[in-house]
Amino acid sequence: MCGRAMKKNGRTGKGVQRWKRPACRLSSTMPQRRRRRERTLEEFLSWLPGPSSQRAADSAGDARALRKRIAWCWRIRPRIAPPDARRHTVMADGTYMGHGWCLIIAIDGQTGEVLDWQWCAHESKAAYLALFSRLPAPDVLITDGLRGAEAACTQAWPGTRIQRCLVHVQRNTRTDLTSRPRLQAGRELKRLSDRLTSVETAGQAVRWGEGLNAWHERWKDFIAERTYARDDPSNPKASRHRWRWTHEELRRCYRRLERLFREGRLFAYLEPELLKGGPVARTTNRLEGGVNSVVKDVLRNHRGLPEEHMRRACEWVCYMKTAHPRPESFIPDALRKGEKATTPEPDDSVAPAYGTGIDWNEFHTTTRYPNTTD
Repeated sequence: MCGRAMKKNGRTGKGVQRWKRPACRLSSTMPQRRRRRERTLEEFLSWLPGPSSQRAADSAGDARALRKRIAWCWRIRPRIAPPDARRHTVMADGTYMGHGWCLIIAIDGQTGEVLDWQWCAHESKAAYLALFSRLPAPDVLITDGLRGAEAACTQAWPGTRIQRCLVHVQRNTRTDLTSRPRLQAGRELKRLSDRLTSVETAGQAVRWGEGLNAWHERWKDFIAERTYARDDPSNPKASRHRWRWTHEELRRCYRRLERLFREGRLFAYLEPELLKGGPVARTTNRLEGGVNSVVKDVLRNHRGLPEEHMRRACEWVCYMKTAHPRPESFIPDALRKGEKATTPEPDDSVAPAYGTGIDWNEFHTTTRYPNTTD
C-alpha cells in the first residue's frame, strides 16, 4: 500500500462505489463501509430522542433487525472536552432517574449548550465539586439553591456570584406556607414571594426589600412566639425539645427570603456590574426545559432500558446539545474497518460500571444446599 489518496473507479455488480489508488493499483470499497457505520449511528441518534418504537423506527418494521443493527452504538460512550473559554453565566442542576443514579448537568446560561455532566448518587458537594473543577469559573452561577451546589461553588469558584432560581424560591415558599395559607401573615408573605418574578428594575427590587422589612416589623412578635413541651405534651416534638417555634414554617420562610435578599442572591440579575458581561437569567428554566425535560422524555419513551443503556442514552442527549457535536468521531477505527463490535477496553479515568465486579453472592448462598452432609 502506497498510502496515497484513492479515486473513484466505477461500481461493483451490487452498485457499491469502488475506489482505486492509481499508484499501486489497489482497489477497495472501504469508504462505503465507513459511511455505513456513520449512517447507522445517525439512525440510532435520530431514533433515541423520539417517541417511535423499535418496530416503527425500522424501515421494514422489524424491531429485531434494528436492535441488531444498532447494538454496537450502545457501546460507544460520548465524551466532551473541558471548555477553555470562560462563560458569563452557568446553570447547574441534577435530575434523578432509575437504578439510583442522578445526573448533574451544567449548561451555558446564555446559549443553552451543554458544557459538562457528572454522574452521582445524590446532589452532594463532592459531586458538584467534581463537575465545577472541570469548568472555568463563570461570573454568575444560576442554581436551584441546594446547599451542595452553593458550597461547591464557594470552594471551586470563590469569585463567582450566585443567582438563586426565583421559581424554586417560590416553590420553597409554597412548601412552607401551602398555596392557600390559613394565617394572615402567611398570606401577606406569600404575596411578596409571588411578586419575585415580576421584579424588572433595581428600583422594584429595592421596594420589594422594603416590603419584606415592613412585613417583619408588623409580624416580628408573632413569629417569635414559642410553644413549650409542657403546654402541648401530645405533640411528637415535645419528647425531643423543651420548646419549639409556634409558627416554625412561617418563620423559616421569612428567614430564607431575608437571607437571600441580604446576600444579594435574589436580584443579582439586576446588578450593573454583572450586566456588563451580558444578561443574567433569573431562573433555571433554560436548563429544566431544554435538557432535563428531554432526558426525562427519552427515559419515559424507552422505559425499561438496562442500567448501562440508560446512562448511555442520557449521555448522548447531553452530548448532542453541545456547541459542535461530532458523534462520528467516537466510532472506533476497528468498526470503521468493518471488524465486529467488541466490548471496549476499560477506561482507567472513570469509575468502573456497576455490575462488572465479582459478587460474593454469586458463589455462595446463605442457606445450606440440599442433600449435603456439611
